[in-house]
Amino acid sequence: MPPAGEKLKPGQAGLIILFLILLAILAFLFLLPVSSAPVSREPLTIASGTLDSSVLTLVADEKGYFSRQGLNVTLREYPAGTYAVKELLAGNADFACAAEFVGVANSFQSPDLRIIATTAKLNNLYFVIRSDRGISKPSDLKGKTIAVPKGSVAEFFLGRYLTLNGMDNSDITVLHLTPADVIKSVVTGDADAAVIWEPYAYQIEQQLGTNSTRWQVQSGQLYYWVTYARSDVIRDKPELIVKYLRALDEAETYLSAHQPEAKEILKRRLNATDDSVNRTWKDYRFMLSLDQALIIEMEDEARWMAGQNMTGEKIPPSYLDMIYRDGMREVKPSAVTVIR
Repeated sequence: MPPAGEKLKPGQAGLIILFLILLAILAFLFLLPVSSAPVSREPLTIASGTLDSSVLTLVADEKGYFSRQGLNVTLREYPAGTYAVKELLAGNADFACAAEFVGVANSFQSPDLRIIATTAKLNNLYFVIRSDRGISKPSDLKGKTIAVPKGSVAEFFLGRYLTLNGMDNSDITVLHLTPADVIKSVVTGDADAAVIWEPYAYQIEQQLGTNSTRWQVQSGQLYYWVTYARSDVIRDKPELIVKYLRALDEAETYLSAHQPEAKEILKRRLNATDDSVNRTWKDYRFMLSLDQALIIEMEDEARWMAGQNMTGEKIPPSYLDMIYRDGMREVKPSAVTVIR
């Protein structure tokens, strides 16, 4: 611009006006809200048994870790892991969360089933016994009726408990029922006791009140909560597994530093009470891993199934072949101790 008092030369006024117009346009564009195309997230359907065992998955969903990995997760809860794995094998889910025993039970007929990670180690199985049935020690179970979900890890630990106490299934009457019907059978008195996991054990106790007794049934042996996938998903979408595991790894880090907040997430997502969450929390060890003890436990369960004539005389498969390690090796290699 010319010094004060000096007249504009021909054409200068037009340039100044044009310059001011350009400044105004730039200012307008700068103040406009930044718009971007919607971020496309890959759909992922996860079928899970009772969600109190899938806390890492709940935390990852609640805290947005799945979204951060570009995943749009649909989480479906089932009353037991056996139903979740059936949904996976039927092609209605990409992953399924259940106990390792469910994989063993399906391994004889479903060779395409794979384990991609362990997300928890659990000690949440209990005998819940009616106090009015004269059962005060293990030998008192003889001749009694015990309710248990068929094909579940509870069935394995019931059999193992009997063996450790000098009995077998011929000494009792076993009722194979759904978890909801297990609760009903004990409450109505059709069964004398049940072997069942949380939160169902707690629900039986709530309904029976003082007429219930709880026994440990696992004798210190933890079982594993694992994530299953089909071999075709692993073949066609290996990056999906890595994204899922990265989200769970973030969830584990969050949980270790924010346990009270994680409990609140569990309570809110399951519409649970403080009492039920606090009573059962001690039974869970939430961690992302793939360790050798998992293979040993699965082999033990397969031998038990064979001894109970539950395998159709089929030879147990190699459970090393059921483990998919590549995803965990990329995300958390220090937690992979499975040996070929």
